[in-house]
Amino acid sequence: MSNLSSERNVPVLSVRDLQTYFFPDEGIVKAVDGASFDLYAGKTLGIVGESGCGKSVTARSILRIVERPGKIVGGSILLRKNGTERELTTLDPDGTEIRHIRGGEIGLVFQEPMTSFSPVHTIGNQLIETIRLHHPLGKAEARQRGIEALRSVGIPKPERRIDEYAFELSGGLRQRAMIAMALSCGPRILIADEPTTALDVTTQAQILDLLRSLQEREGMTIILITHNLGVVAEMCDHVVVMYLGRVVEEGPVDAIFHNAKHPYTQALLRSIPSIHATTRTDLPTISGSIPHPHNRPPGCPFHPRCPDRIAGVCEVKEPPLRRVGEEQDVSCFLYER
Repeated sequence: MSNLSSERNVPVLSVRDLQTYFFPDEGIVKAVDGASFDLYAGKTLGIVGESGCGKSVTARSILRIVERPGKIVGGSILLRKNGTERELTTLDPDGTEIRHIRGGEIGLVFQEPMTSFSPVHTIGNQLIETIRLHHPLGKAEARQRGIEALRSVGIPKPERRIDEYAFELSGGLRQRAMIAMALSCGPRILIADEPTTALDVTTQAQILDLLRSLQEREGMTIILITHNLGVVAEMCDHVVVMYLGRVVEEGPVDAIFHNAKHPYTQALLRSIPSIHATTRTDLPTISGSIPHPHNRPPGCPFHPRCPDRIAGVCEVKEPPLRRVGEEQDVSCFLYER
């Protein structure tokens, strides 16, 4: 029993000081600059932040599909299974081992299913190709498995839908088809990158209910990337808040929502509409905007927008991520002992 308990306390995925930079002609862009977090089996980890904070690049770094001229320049990504560890940053991005991990052990739901599906191939062709890449099945067997995958995510008449193109499906059905493709080979981990973007609220609720039911049924572990804090409150067990490529706060979802420590997290939470707010009043906003990647501010990356900045400190040094309280980690000089 103690061995089982200790295994459950070991993360299935650990990211440590991940650095993913892009090298265009204009100069270095530090898209992810020292991110660290752990992912535990059967749990949902939410990664939140404004657009441009490095959330999607972090997901692509885990799967080693960062587009050129970007590359991982530092850090560690450890994938654990049955007591063994694999360092993903050392694998050849085009090699056999990482190709088996993509889809086989880690599935990805892309942010825009319309642009992620090929417009000239049917949903079935792409689904069957994915299945046969990871399993030694004939075309007929792979097709049947593809139909079952579509049925499992609630797509009606999957025997007919499998022969349709992405543009023939509604937004909600395309998102379900993308989830079916990500889950078709039974991965242990699912990365969902903005799975409810551009969907109406009813369809959003259906997609979130689908993810929750799949997790309960399959015991799946999920990384949910979003800027929607309402989705995070509903879906996640643990939250990582990113700003300008760095983790500025992390902790259990209840602790983050009820006792946020970092000024950036507090500002994000204040911007959520409340049913108790006075009607026709402006929502609080975060002053300024995310700095241009080529003009990163010195010191704490959030200090130009922070109402609580400490003069002579925040613009000089970058605060480390430190434990505050029992369960939260925060990168802020306000909590320096």
